Amino acid sequence: MTNFKTPPITLLLLLSVSAYASGSLRTVRQASSCGAGLSCIPLASCPALADLMKNPTRENLIRIREALCNTNRRNPRVCCGSATIPTETPVTPVTPPVTPTVPSNPGGGEVLLPSVCGRRGTLKRIFNGVEAPVGAFPWMAIFGYKAPNLPEGLDWGCGGALINDQYILTAAHCVVPSLPLDEIRLGEHNLDANPDCSEADCPSHQVFKITRSQVISHPNYDTRTPHSDDIALIRLDRKATLNRLVQPICLPDVQFDLGSFLNGRNATVAGWGNTEGGSKSRVLKSVGVPFVSLDTCQPLYQSLLNSDQLCFGGEGGRDSCSGDSGGPIFQASTTGTVSTVIGVVSFGKACGGDPAVYTKVSSYRSWIVQNLRP
Repeated sequence: MTNFKTPPITLLLLLSVSAYASGSLRTVRQASSCGAGLSCIPLASCPALADLMKNPTRENLIRIREALCNTNRRNPRVCCGSATIPTETPVTPVTPPVTPTVPSNPGGGEVLLPSVCGRRGTLKRIFNGVEAPVGAFPWMAIFGYKAPNLPEGLDWGCGGALINDQYILTAAHCVVPSLPLDEIRLGEHNLDANPDCSEADCPSHQVFKITRSQVISHPNYDTRTPHSDDIALIRLDRKATLNRLVQPICLPDVQFDLGSFLNGRNATVAGWGNTEGGSKSRVLKSVGVPFVSLDTCQPLYQSLLNSDQLCFGGEGGRDSCSGDSGGPIFQASTTGTVSTVIGVVSFGKACGGDPAVYTKVSSYRSWIVQNLRP
């Protein structure tokens, strides 16, 4: 049981408003008005209502106010019984605030993000320092664009990251209307093999057909500065089947502290993009790249970067490259194996040279959750 030695300030404000608004006590019950089976007792002695003070949201304070049966500020009393907690006021789900420049879209919010995320798969192959192990990054998605002149009829280009069982996070420039995005694959590793492992229960990759109606690009893309707000969501035509090769990655919090999270470590970027040989890779590859401060990176891009962008790379020729666009840059926490997406591959200069630019995902968490729907 919670013991209130002194009334919290939120409760004092609540009692003041309840008792004196409009010169009446219309919102406060008198002891004699408690319904059948209810008694007028101290708030601290009513567990169901006292527990609401642990989370003093507006809705919870209203529910306590409606149960008040006196206006004693030092010892507030409420109508309490076996079925206490007034139901007159419906509970409104609390959703994160939306960035003022971004229109609010009806969405499912945080509840649609998975409770378990960022866990790597268990299937392994020999890791040669370039090719990723099978199942190492089960959130990776690869995009296929219509290309009738190619043998597969598809040109494998951008990538993305699965953030729940029906949404892919990617770059806005990968889904502009002029690009004929046709297909997304999850659980893919080697474009020339299916399945990608020899185990009897090795899952095949999953194929999803994409139309323009499934694409949600950030409304400010490429308007504030060149390549600004380069982020988008794609809603899959059905829910992905989560297995050892297909898992969502975790999103960072709005207040995500990148320096503390990395703690001097490189981040990992993965994709099927161009290699040092000049051609796109047919297998998923990954590389570790160092963080570069915006102050260091700004002069390389004529000071056209903003605080919602990040720079990584520029060391030892390690870099993301053409074809990796839209894919995630990520890292596991220092205390575990759960991975968080830090950024989205946006743009850069010559591959393997200067640091590349990534969209800072923590700046867009509110926009992301506001655009998710069941």
